[in-house]
Amino acid sequence: MTHFYTSKALLSSLLFALVLIGCEGTIKTPSEIIISGTIAQDSHWTANTVYFLDQQVTVPSGVSLTIDAGTIIKANPGEASTTSMLVIAKGGKINAKGTADKPIIFTSINDDIDLKNGKESSLSSEDVGLWGGIIILGDAPISLQNGDDETFYTGLNPNTEASYYGGENTDDNSGVLEYVSIRHGGVFIGTGSESNGLTLCGVGNKTTINQVEIYSIQDDGLEIFGGTVNVSNLFVHACGDDGIDLDEGYTGTIDHFIVELSNESESGIEISGGKGNSVGNFNLTNGLVDIKSASNKAPFSADEKAVGSISNISVDNGEAIEAFQSESSEVSSNNDGKSQVDKSIFSWTKIKA
Repeated sequence: MTHFYTSKALLSSLLFALVLIGCEGTIKTPSEIIISGTIAQDSHWTANTVYFLDQQVTVPSGVSLTIDAGTIIKANPGEASTTSMLVIAKGGKINAKGTADKPIIFTSINDDIDLKNGKESSLSSEDVGLWGGIIILGDAPISLQNGDDETFYTGLNPNTEASYYGGENTDDNSGVLEYVSIRHGGVFIGTGSESNGLTLCGVGNKTTINQVEIYSIQDDGLEIFGGTVNVSNLFVHACGDDGIDLDEGYTGTIDHFIVELSNESESGIEISGGKGNSVGNFNLTNGLVDIKSASNKAPFSADEKAVGSISNISVDNGEAIEAFQSESSEVSSNNDGKSQVDKSIFSWTKIKA
């Protein structure tokens, strides 16, 4: 059964649109809009307005959300059933295209950042678990123990169609995240589930994930459950669990990435293979795992079902930068001496350490 909700944003937009300035009838653009529930129709968020996520906001199947470069989205506090987060349901799309000069920023309501007035955030890497992050649910293959090709994301309502992901479409397209910063998330969202910065579930390879910063998350920075999505130019800093976590037979490439661990982190990259007949086949290439601030933490771990390859990945332990080699027999390693990812490509992020 599909459930539909009325968005507070639609009501707010209608009210603000009725405000006219002067006899020429110029429409005043609201400076703040609260968004809640399911977005019922294609929507466009602009940089001259700050958007506030109030509990779960869902982009359902058949609906697109477009976000302009330079837009700031802030999330209200809450956890479990009141968690503020953005969910792109299977069949829905997000088109968030920032630029190096005007990134799109998702953060907490506690963050006083104001790009228009040149004000940087007063929050730091110690501020975590303040909201629920971004979850994208797609129609690409996943590998489940019971053999099903679809499941719901733990922590979301299992009685709602918009909570499910997985299918047979490797070319599924959930939209674009480009020059996007996701900060201070990872709150508890339900039984056995904490949210991550960015969660990609059964997302297909026509989806674009490029130039994404994930900063100061209580759980994982990026977690991918199956699917075929490719990720390029990824920067993950100071997450409480893993920088990157792969599961349910992920088959795709993560290219040009940096994971910087804090002392609260668990590992740089954690990989679990498929739970069913499909084992997946991941590819990690051109990366750096920085463990200088994470004493005795593992840069990489993989279970016995993990199948894939890693190439040109280095580990910086503060004393030396060493070529990374996998100890798993099902994960091939190749370091041919080529240069690793250049951190300067992430200069747009301007994070606070």
